[in-house]
Amino acid sequence: MRRSDIQSLYELTSESGRNIEKSCLECVFDTDPSRLLVVVKDDGKVIGHNGALAHGQRIASAGLNILRVDYRGLGIGRESTLRLNDLLADMNVGGNAVYDNMAFYRQFGFNIKSYTFQINHGPINPDFAKAVPSEGYEIIPLLDVKFDDLLDYDSELHSVSRHRFIRNWTGHTSARTYVALKNGRICGYAVLRPAYVGYKMYPIYADEPNIAKALFCRLVSYIPKGQDVIFTQPVQNEAANEFVAANKFQTQLTMTRIYNKWNIPLDIRRVYSVASTEFGLI
Repeated sequence: MRRSDIQSLYELTSESGRNIEKSCLECVFDTDPSRLLVVVKDDGKVIGHNGALAHGQRIASAGLNILRVDYRGLGIGRESTLRLNDLLADMNVGGNAVYDNMAFYRQFGFNIKSYTFQINHGPINPDFAKAVPSEGYEIIPLLDVKFDDLLDYDSELHSVSRHRFIRNWTGHTSARTYVALKNGRICGYAVLRPAYVGYKMYPIYADEPNIAKALFCRLVSYIPKGQDVIFTQPVQNEAANEFVAANKFQTQLTMTRIYNKWNIPLDIRRVYSVASTEFGLI
């Protein structure tokens, strides 16, 4: 994939009903373009994409497997997946899949199921956002924190360094990123970014439910009245499920986390909303 393909890929995702902002594609490209594959017509129009982001030498996250409707059934999707697998070699690759696509990914070795996520959307319940917990910690902008400390927190949570992605994702001009501190140490962080429709809280990580709610409420202050928020929680996190219920979000889609080599466990109680459904990032 070339940088010049981003605009055409963005048009494809929009036409296909994918709620992906252009800045997301820019961030992914800036993180690791070496394993982003596009299907391009002779006129330069992008009609398909399949890609992955590497996090070190052994771990990668894959996603945005998309093909224009009128080119499906020709084996293009399978061919792009085979080529991507060649680029990933012996890496452990994680991604998200809906139930209907599980059989497709099993043929490429994605047989290990992990967590289940629900993509939710809807307006914020103002009563929920008014009750902001405030004791024992502070919520501050990313600029007031040593970035290496944020990277250390994220790496400890995910057991792998994602420094290139986190730097691009949290520091983008369209991102509102806030960090929670308790006794001078990071105990959570959250990012709000505009989507094609609405705003995505991608991600929200917190060591305690009240810290997660404080981060949630801080991000809410940047969402225009009447706009939807997209919030994708792991169903194994009961506190995150309560956020969904309290705001009466509508569940749009349920996805399963899958791997091709081994499962990567993490303390899912600290994950309230994932970093990206499009590229399989918890």
